[in-house]
Order: sequence, then structure tokens, then C-alpha cells
Amino acid sequence: MKTKTGLGLVVLGIGVFVAWKLWTKTRNEMPVNVPVSLFPGQAVTSQFRLNLDGLYLIEIEAERNIPPETLHCLMGVEADAAQCKDIAPAIGATWILSRGGHEIGRGTSLESHTAPVQTGNVARVIGEFPGTAGQDYRLEVAITADGRRLQPAHPRLRVVISSLAKTDFQSASVLIFSISFVCILFGVILLGIAFYVRRAIAGRTQPNGKARELEKARVRHITKPCD
Repeated sequence: MKTKTGLGLVVLGIGVFVAWKLWTKTRNEMPVNVPVSLFPGQAVTSQFRLNLDGLYLIEIEAERNIPPETLHCLMGVEADAAQCKDIAPAIGATWILSRGGHEIGRGTSLESHTAPVQTGNVARVIGEFPGTAGQDYRLEVAITADGRRLQPAHPRLRVVISSLAKTDFQSASVLIFSISFVCILFGVILLGIAFYVRRAIAGRTQPNGKARELEKARVRHITKPCD
């Protein structure tokens, strides 16, 4: 019974861990990532499907191939306004989000939003929305400001899950790992106990050296032919 239970726990722990890893590999944390031209009047439309619940950010991201001071000012993410007195922000956009043909959200880049997801590039959040897995969405973004100065930085429009949602996702991963580890640990302990018990039983039932000699002598006496 201990052997079967131990093996079952080990298999369960490994199975849960492998299943979680396979499931996480199919999650799409960035359903939209397309180039965008920041010319006034330009519009970008993206249709996408989510497979992960959480808060999603609508961002414009730029590469760091413009001097950092200039890039931060053009993106409108420089905290010190005095550093940008001669450089006006180049990001201006409005967006509309719909699902099933019905508008469910809209906003502009002028509103306050959640901090962008940290990457190697510079990002400006222009909107956010709570996303539901298994739902299809349509995002329309209209450019309202002249952002041609950002074109050398190859700007892209992204929809990406927020850092807060990623933190919850990582916490769930830690919990799954802990459960798997505990199952495997107790399974190995039970297997060790079962192995020790079997050896102990085998040692008690196996005759010692003196008993074996007596048994052999008795057998020889019984089988010895009569004179």
C-alpha cells in the first residue's frame, strides 16, 4: 500500500508540474504587436483573441535608437518637464475597443494609465482594459498628433498583459511548483519507508547462519542411506 501510494504521489506531482508548464507555454501575453505610422489621421485596426484573463495595456513602444533624452521627451514619459522644454511630445492617439460588434471601451493618450510593462525599449501606455480569456476583440487606434520624429525608433502598437497580472501569474506558478514538490517529496518518503519495511521483513524471515547449518545437517541425516 505504501509503495502504491508513494508512486501515485510522485506521478501526481510530476504530472501537475508538466501540465502547468505545457499550459503556460500556450498563453499569449502579447496578442497585438504591429508596426504603426505616427502620422496625423492614420488609423490602425487589430482583431485579436485572448486566452488569459487579466488587465491589458494598449501601448506604443519605440526602440532606443534615438538619444535617450530626446526619446523620453518625444514619448512623453520624461518625469522632469524642464528637460523637455524644447521638445514637444509626439504621441497623441484615441482608441476604441469593441467585442461582438459592441463598443466596450474608449480613451485617449492624454488620460492617466497604468505604468507600462518593463522591456528593453521605451513604451507609452495610451489605454487599458480588463480582458477575458476566450473572447474576440477589435481595437481601433487613431493617431491625432504628428509623431514622425519617432519613425527612426520604429514605433509599434502593442496590446500586452500588465505587470500586475503577470505577477499574479507568477504567484500561481510558485503555488503549483510547491504543490508538485510536496507530492513528490511525500511520495519519495513513502517509497523509502516501503523499501525499508520490505528489507526488515526479509531479514527477519531469512534464517541465520547457525540455523542454516543445523537445517543442512538434519537434511543430510534424513537422506543418509541405511547401512
